[in-house]
Amino acid sequence: MKITALRTTAFRIPLARAIGFAHGAMADTRNVLIEVETDAGLTGIAEAPSRPFIYGESQASIVAAVRDWFAPALVGTDPFDTGALWQRLDKVQNNLTAKGAIDLALHDLMGKALGLSCRRLLGGGGDVYRPRATYVCGYSSPGEMVEEVQAVNAAYGIDAFKIKIGVEASRDAETLRLIRDALPDATLYVDGNEAFDRFRAIEVLALCADVGVVWAEEPCHHDDRAARASVGRSGAVPILGDESCRTPQEVAREIDDGCIHMVSIKVARTGYVRSRDILGLCRAHAIRPMVGSQGDSGIGVMAAGHFCAAFEETRALPAELSFHLNLAADVLTDPPRIEAGRLCLPDGPGMGVEIDRTKLKELTVE
Repeated sequence: MKITALRTTAFRIPLARAIGFAHGAMADTRNVLIEVETDAGLTGIAEAPSRPFIYGESQASIVAAVRDWFAPALVGTDPFDTGALWQRLDKVQNNLTAKGAIDLALHDLMGKALGLSCRRLLGGGGDVYRPRATYVCGYSSPGEMVEEVQAVNAAYGIDAFKIKIGVEASRDAETLRLIRDALPDATLYVDGNEAFDRFRAIEVLALCADVGVVWAEEPCHHDDRAARASVGRSGAVPILGDESCRTPQEVAREIDDGCIHMVSIKVARTGYVRSRDILGLCRAHAIRPMVGSQGDSGIGVMAAGHFCAAFEETRALPAELSFHLNLAADVLTDPPRIEAGRLCLPDGPGMGVEIDRTKLKELTVE
């Protein structure tokens, strides 16, 4: 089997509710569908989320990178040759989500060729597993955020929530207290999106500990090494690395500096190959891994869900597998289902998803 083409389709899906965070707000998700075609008639699919304010990648840059660099490097090669995949991709710097999506699409393709789900392809056992889902609650008024988490809990049984903070400390404190009162048994963690200096971070983390927040994601900027090390060693709750942990090399640096206690593995930016590399670092250094969200549609949710379900370490913590619940549409024939707080993961070949071409056409952008 040989790769014959890589196809891209940019699409936009509005959010049902805008996601506010420390530096702004997100009203839609702008992703790129990547399809890897072969001479055997099989096609692997994945999506690349564009996040220019974090990764510097736009839909246009992802499409151009695939067309100009990555398709020429892969067409004519064996899709099972994943050992050399990232060596080929890394001849071009950066472009993490474009590379990650190609990796995921190739694994979807391999799963289809072998008749195995990606979970099984990654080494997951025979029993079907439903990963526990986390819901990401964007920044708004305390009352609105409480209403949002209560509604999600009632509708889907989700009892793990990531709460965006970092705009106004007094409002953060009120929000966390109200959410804890409303859902006393829920797993709560916060995401500061790198908004704090070291002193404010330590103060806010002490407040978080008082209301039972279990960890805090990126309170300080990833380039502020002194603040990160200080907060990592003296903060009141464990620190989860995200923007600082985009590659295995960055994860190794954060661990060596003593900045983090946990790592958010986002398969959208590291594919399955590099995500397993990061998981290996976590195992070696007793760092807890969890599966994060890149603002995925149903395609990315399923890709992340398979990785989460395949490994004991990632199954141990709730994963951000419910972003699609906040989308006004989806491009799949059957969007992911969440029941009793857990993602219903298909066990069909590959990712187990199918694109609805009519929906995709309606959401496609130039």
